Amino acid sequence: MISADLLQRMCAARERLRVQLEPSASVASIARDTGLSTPHFITQFGALFGETPLQCRTRARLERARELLVGSSESATQIALSLGFENVGSFSRRFSRHFGVPPRHYRQAGRPDAAPPSCIALMNLAHAGDRNFGEVAAVAARQDASSSPSRSEPCASTSPASSSTTRPARSTSTPASSAS
Repeated sequence: MISADLLQRMCAARERLRVQLEPSASVASIARDTGLSTPHFITQFGALFGETPLQCRTRARLERARELLVGSSESATQIALSLGFENVGSFSRRFSRHFGVPPRHYRQAGRPDAAPPSCIALMNLAHAGDRNFGEVAAVAARQDASSSPSRSEPCASTSPASSSTTRPARSTSTPASSAS
């Protein structure tokens, strides 16, 4: 069980990773600021948020790139470089893997939900949320219909007990066989 104090420090660390999109603050320095060793910080971060600190930062950078592609006239290359991606080809591959379409096609579509998510994008979402593809597709369909994503956040509350999510137990009962 994680203490409320550690939960607050981990949430602050995650927010710092999301806001400081360029890798100016190393994971080691963030871990040090949190009061944990780097390996312990990475382990705790992964257990709490379902992704490593590097994955969190990369995802935040990709989300920001998506916003900039739709809302600005900067080229994809300029956006990639401004967000700290050193290799534009790598940025394009990561963007395509995350959103299901390359940055150029995403911008040409003119709206965020123009292309349905690809299998790779659904696999990434399923892996990140510890869900199966049916659950991810259902959530994506609901979000398309309502355009208001809902996701439980451990940092939404300071109570560690409220941050744990439970899944309904699957029935494992088998029909009773009749004795002859």
